[in-house]
Amino acid sequence: TVAPFLLPRALPTLRQKFPKLRLFLREDLTHRLIASLKAGALDAALIALPYDTGDLRVLPLFKDKFWLVGREKDPAITGKAIQLSSNWTERLLLLEEGHCLRDHALQACSATEVANVDGMEATSLLTLVQMVASGMGVALLPEMAIHSGLLNNLALKSRPLAPPAPERVIALVTRSTSAHMAEFEAIGRVISAVHKKR
Repeated sequence: TVAPFLLPRALPTLRQKFPKLRLFLREDLTHRLIASLKAGALDAALIALPYDTGDLRVLPLFKDKFWLVGREKDPAITGKAIQLSSNWTERLLLLEEGHCLRDHALQACSATEVANVDGMEATSLLTLVQMVASGMGVALLPEMAIHSGLLNNLALKSRPLAPPAPERVIALVTRSTSAHMAEFEAIGRVISAVHKKR
Protein backbone atom coordinates (compact mmCIF):
# COMPACT_ATOMS: atom_id res chain seq x y z
CA THR A 1 0.00 0.00 0.00
CA VAL A 2 3.06 2.26 -0.28
CA ALA A 3 5.20 1.39 -3.31
CA PRO A 4 2.62 1.78 -6.13
CA PHE A 5 1.75 5.32 -5.01
CA LEU A 6 5.18 6.63 -4.03
CA LEU A 7 7.80 4.95 -6.21
CA PRO A 8 6.53 6.15 -9.63
CA ARG A 9 7.24 9.71 -8.47
CA ALA A 10 10.38 8.97 -6.44
CA LEU A 11 12.32 6.68 -8.79
CA PRO A 12 12.92 9.21 -11.62
CA THR A 13 14.27 11.73 -9.09
CA LEU A 14 16.47 9.11 -7.44
CA ARG A 15 17.89 8.12 -10.86
CA GLN A 16 18.52 11.75 -11.73
CA LYS A 17 20.21 12.66 -8.43
CA PHE A 18 22.17 9.43 -8.05
CA PRO A 19 22.88 8.05 -11.56
CA LYS A 20 25.40 5.49 -10.24
CA LEU A 21 23.05 4.14 -7.58
CA ARG A 22 21.72 0.69 -8.50
CA LEU A 23 18.36 -0.05 -6.94
CA PHE A 24 16.86 -3.54 -6.86
CA LEU A 25 13.24 -3.37 -5.76
CA ARG A 26 11.16 -6.03 -4.09
CA GLU A 27 7.53 -5.57 -3.07
CA ASP A 28 6.18 -7.71 -0.25
CA LEU A 29 4.22 -7.68 2.99
CA THR A 30 5.91 -5.76 5.80
CA HIS A 31 6.65 -8.75 8.02
CA ARG A 32 8.49 -10.48 5.16
CA LEU A 33 10.41 -7.30 4.27
CA ILE A 34 11.51 -6.90 7.89
CA ALA A 35 12.59 -10.56 8.07
CA SER A 36 14.59 -10.20 4.83
CA LEU A 37 16.16 -6.99 6.11
CA LYS A 38 17.20 -8.60 9.41
CA ALA A 39 18.60 -11.61 7.50
CA GLY A 40 20.75 -9.32 5.35
CA ALA A 41 18.87 -10.06 2.09
CA LEU A 42 17.73 -6.42 1.83
CA ASP A 43 19.56 -3.17 2.59
CA ALA A 44 16.47 -1.12 3.43
CA ALA A 45 12.67 -1.29 3.46
CA LEU A 46 10.02 1.35 2.86
CA ILE A 47 7.18 0.62 5.29
CA ALA A 48 4.19 2.16 7.05
CA LEU A 49 4.27 2.64 10.82
CA PRO A 50 3.16 1.81 13.42
CA TYR A 51 4.96 -1.52 13.11
CA ASP A 52 7.31 -3.27 15.50
CA THR A 53 10.75 -2.67 13.97
CA GLY A 54 12.77 -3.97 16.93
CA ASP A 55 16.35 -2.69 16.86
CA LEU A 56 16.25 -1.48 13.24
CA ARG A 57 17.19 2.10 12.39
CA VAL A 58 13.98 3.96 11.50
CA LEU A 59 13.91 7.14 9.41
CA PRO A 60 10.38 8.64 9.43
CA LEU A 61 9.68 10.36 6.09
CA PHE A 62 6.14 11.78 6.24
CA LYS A 63 2.64 11.30 7.66
CA ASP A 64 -0.11 9.76 5.56
CA LYS A 65 -3.65 10.41 6.82
CA PHE A 66 -6.60 8.08 6.25
CA TRP A 67 -9.62 9.08 4.19
CA LEU A 68 -13.04 7.43 4.03
CA VAL A 69 -14.07 6.19 0.59
CA GLY A 70 -17.57 5.20 -0.48
CA ARG A 71 -19.98 5.36 -3.37
CA GLU A 72 -21.00 8.86 -4.44
CA LYS A 73 -24.47 8.64 -2.93
CA ASP A 74 -23.43 6.83 0.24
CA PRO A 75 -24.79 8.81 3.24
CA ALA A 76 -21.57 8.06 5.18
CA ILE A 77 -19.63 10.24 2.71
CA THR A 78 -21.21 13.60 3.51
CA GLY A 79 -19.66 16.77 4.84
CA LYS A 80 -16.11 18.04 4.57
CA ALA A 81 -14.58 15.93 7.35
CA ILE A 82 -16.04 12.62 8.49
CA GLN A 83 -16.44 11.67 12.15
CA LEU A 84 -15.77 8.12 13.31
CA SER A 85 -19.20 6.57 13.82
CA SER A 86 -20.84 3.18 13.85
CA ASN A 87 -23.04 4.09 10.86
CA TRP A 88 -20.07 3.44 8.57
CA THR A 89 -17.56 1.46 10.63
CA GLU A 90 -20.04 -1.42 10.70
CA ARG A 91 -19.72 -1.51 6.89
CA LEU A 92 -15.93 -1.12 6.79
CA LEU A 93 -14.16 -3.37 4.26
CA LEU A 94 -10.62 -4.48 5.04
CA LEU A 95 -7.58 -6.00 3.42
CA GLU A 96 -6.88 -9.60 4.38
CA GLU A 97 -4.85 -10.60 7.41
CA GLY A 98 -1.14 -9.83 7.06
CA HIS A 99 -1.53 -6.37 5.50
CA CYS A 100 -0.45 -3.51 7.75
CA LEU A 101 -3.16 -1.31 6.26
CA ARG A 102 -5.73 -3.70 7.76
CA ASP A 103 -4.20 -3.24 11.22
CA HIS A 104 -3.97 0.53 10.75
CA ALA A 105 -7.65 0.72 9.71
CA LEU A 106 -8.69 -1.32 12.74
CA GLN A 107 -6.60 0.91 15.04
CA ALA A 108 -8.26 3.98 13.51
CA CYS A 109 -11.67 2.55 14.44
CA SER A 110 -10.72 1.26 17.89
CA ALA A 111 -13.41 3.31 19.58
CA THR A 112 -16.20 1.82 17.48
CA GLU A 113 -17.23 -1.60 16.28
CA VAL A 114 -16.10 -2.99 12.93
CA ALA A 115 -18.64 -5.59 11.88
CA ASN A 116 -16.74 -7.55 9.24
CA VAL A 117 -13.35 -8.11 10.87
CA ASP A 118 -13.66 -11.74 9.79
CA GLY A 119 -15.98 -11.09 6.86
CA MET A 120 -15.31 -9.96 3.31
CA GLU A 121 -11.66 -9.10 2.79
CA ALA A 122 -9.61 -7.93 -0.18
CA THR A 123 -6.18 -9.18 -1.20
CA SER A 124 -5.08 -5.82 -2.64
CA LEU A 125 -5.94 -2.15 -2.46
CA LEU A 126 -7.26 -2.26 -6.02
CA THR A 127 -9.64 -5.11 -5.12
CA LEU A 128 -10.72 -3.21 -2.00
CA VAL A 129 -11.61 -0.17 -4.12
CA GLN A 130 -13.57 -2.36 -6.55
CA MET A 131 -15.50 -3.88 -3.62
CA VAL A 132 -16.44 -0.36 -2.45
CA ALA A 133 -17.42 0.63 -6.02
CA SER A 134 -19.75 -2.38 -6.21
CA GLY A 135 -21.58 -1.22 -3.07
CA MET A 136 -20.26 -3.80 -0.62
CA GLY A 137 -19.25 -1.19 1.96
CA VAL A 138 -16.80 1.64 2.65
CA ALA A 139 -13.03 1.66 3.18
CA LEU A 140 -10.31 3.69 4.82
CA LEU A 141 -7.60 4.48 2.29
CA PRO A 142 -4.28 6.28 2.73
CA GLU A 143 -4.14 9.84 1.45
CA MET A 144 -1.27 8.97 -0.93
CA ALA A 145 -3.52 6.41 -2.65
CA ILE A 146 -6.33 8.97 -2.97
CA HIS A 147 -3.99 11.56 -4.53
CA SER A 148 -2.49 8.98 -6.91
CA GLY A 149 -5.68 8.82 -8.97
CA LEU A 150 -6.68 5.35 -7.72
CA LEU A 151 -10.34 6.42 -7.66
CA ASN A 152 -10.36 8.05 -11.11
CA ASN A 153 -13.18 6.94 -13.42
CA LEU A 154 -15.06 5.29 -10.54
CA ALA A 155 -18.32 6.56 -9.03
CA LEU A 156 -16.62 6.98 -5.65
CA LYS A 157 -16.07 9.89 -3.28
CA SER A 158 -13.36 10.33 -0.68
CA ARG A 159 -13.45 12.52 2.40
CA PRO A 160 -10.84 13.20 5.10
CA LEU A 161 -11.58 12.14 8.66
CA ALA A 162 -12.19 14.84 11.24
CA PRO A 163 -9.25 15.82 13.46
CA PRO A 164 -7.51 14.19 15.09
CA ALA A 165 -7.54 12.06 11.95
CA PRO A 166 -5.86 8.67 12.17
CA GLU A 167 -2.66 8.44 10.18
CA ARG A 168 0.27 6.22 9.46
CA VAL A 169 3.91 7.25 9.10
CA ILE A 170 5.85 6.25 6.01
CA ALA A 171 9.40 5.34 7.01
CA LEU A 172 12.59 3.89 5.64
CA VAL A 173 14.19 1.23 7.85
CA THR A 174 17.59 -0.44 7.78
CA ARG A 175 19.88 -2.42 10.06
CA SER A 176 21.63 -0.27 12.64
CA THR A 177 24.90 -1.88 11.48
CA SER A 178 24.38 -1.03 7.80
CA ALA A 179 27.46 0.09 5.88
CA HIS A 180 25.19 2.14 3.58
CA MET A 181 23.87 4.67 6.09
CA ALA A 182 24.78 7.70 3.94
CA GLU A 183 22.89 6.27 0.95
CA PHE A 184 19.99 5.30 3.22
CA GLU A 185 19.66 8.88 4.52
CA ALA A 186 20.08 10.40 1.04
CA ILE A 187 17.33 8.18 -0.39
CA GLY A 188 15.10 9.13 2.54
CA ARG A 189 15.62 12.84 1.88
CA VAL A 190 14.69 12.42 -1.80
CA ILE A 191 11.52 10.44 -1.01
CA SER A 192 10.45 13.06 1.55
CA ALA A 193 11.07 15.91 -0.90
CA VAL A 194 9.18 14.18 -3.71
CA HIS A 195 6.19 13.58 -1.44
CA LYS A 196 6.07 17.25 -0.39
CA LYS A 197 5.87 18.33 -4.06
CA ARG A 198 2.71 16.37 -4.84
